[in-house]
Amino acid sequence: MDYEDFKRVVRENGERRVAQGGLVPIPELRRQCPSLDRQAFDAFVLTLHREGAVHLLSHVESDKLSEAIREQCVVHSTGTLLYWLRWL
Repeated sequence: MDYEDFKRVVRENGERRVAQGGLVPIPELRRQCPSLDRQAFDAFVLTLHREGAVHLLSHVESDKLSEAIREQCVVHSTGTLLYWLRWL
């Protein structure tokens, strides 16, 4: 999967979730992209953010997420655990 394919998957997920504010759980999105390793997936997410295509948000109760789910989130360079992605 290349960056443009990934971007399409993210956009489609966001559009399907309009009723929920367009919020897509990053762990769920990661499971939909099994061909991407962690480094590539995280880089694509952060590139979308830098380009202004998405907002990245933390989970309100991230300390209550299971370790398995926490491992599937993206960690921002500031150390913030990012759980949600919103297509803009």
